[in-house]
Amino acid sequence: RFTQERLAKERSATAVIMDAHTGAVYALCSSPAFDPNLFTAGMPADVWEDLLADPAHPLTNKAIAGQYPPASTFKIVSALTGLRTGHINSKRVTHCRGVYNYGKDKFHCWKRGGHGWVDLTKSLAVSCDTFYYELATDVGIGKIAETARMLGLGSALDFDLPEERPGLVPDKQWKMGYNGQSWQPGETIVASIGQGYLLATPLQLAVMTARIVNGGYAVKPWMTKRHLLSRHHFTGNWPKMDVSDKHLAQIKKGLEYVVNHSTGTAKGSKIDDPELAFGGKTGTGQVRRITMAQRRAGIKNEDLDWVQRHHALFVGYAPLKAPRYVCAVVVEHGIGGSLTAAPIARDILLEAQKRNPA
Repeated sequence: RFTQERLAKERSATAVIMDAHTGAVYALCSSPAFDPNLFTAGMPADVWEDLLADPAHPLTNKAIAGQYPPASTFKIVSALTGLRTGHINSKRVTHCRGVYNYGKDKFHCWKRGGHGWVDLTKSLAVSCDTFYYELATDVGIGKIAETARMLGLGSALDFDLPEERPGLVPDKQWKMGYNGQSWQPGETIVASIGQGYLLATPLQLAVMTARIVNGGYAVKPWMTKRHLLSRHHFTGNWPKMDVSDKHLAQIKKGLEYVVNHSTGTAKGSKIDDPELAFGGKTGTGQVRRITMAQRRAGIKNEDLDWVQRHHALFVGYAPLKAPRYVCAVVVEHGIGGSLTAAPIARDILLEAQKRNPA
């Protein structure tokens, strides 16, 4: 109920919260919803047509069937890929000037003018695009896709509800089969920041986060009841992924900085109580590119029609010291992850910890 009331303030939004260790899903929320009683007594034709035509898609359970560009939440995947392949470590730095040149193409960082020298921790905290453009050029789409699938993206998770969608993790073979064309280097670059062909459901993003913060175990989500909320009732045995604890700790440090460091993109949503503090990653999924003419005219994303605005995303976990809860929030056309999605995730994680402390 709490999640539903909070998300209902947005025109279209969804959230998932689950146990990082057991996979027990505590809540799924998709807003706007509809009254299922309408189907029992015969629905007027105009009501049905309104539901079908609503751009907020009330008939779709967005938590498990909404497929979105993961945006900068996918930098978790790219960062872990770099660590696993040895292309980066905690000391590698990239100089971000606000643009990355590849051949004749230019790929811009979200921060005009750039972030300066950036290491792994800072790249996650400030969500520097250039760091990941350079990294992706080195590692290639194959390794990125391999890590993404290991973390639960790109296929259905065999969840209890049948309408679950698989998302999409593209690679060279997929594109050749999709349209008979070769994969281009620029497509790897944009994939590194969660754009391009990539699609993920909020449930998959929550699972991705759980597998990072639970020690590298390949947890899967499942429906639960109140008397099973405690992890002590769980008898499953999730397999350990092929990833080192050192690498996971490096990723978690960056996610901690996103919320709890003065440079972090979600610093405005910080929980001051250190026992309840959380970490996570913001994301802003591009729906439609703002043209150069619009930029010169001073048009910003918030000036566009609602359906053309960026999606806002956030994945998070709490508490920092011993992660138990993970959540994923997507606000459709919410403009920015730090602006819209992170505050919702903060409220959800805070409420979960207060109701059932770790």
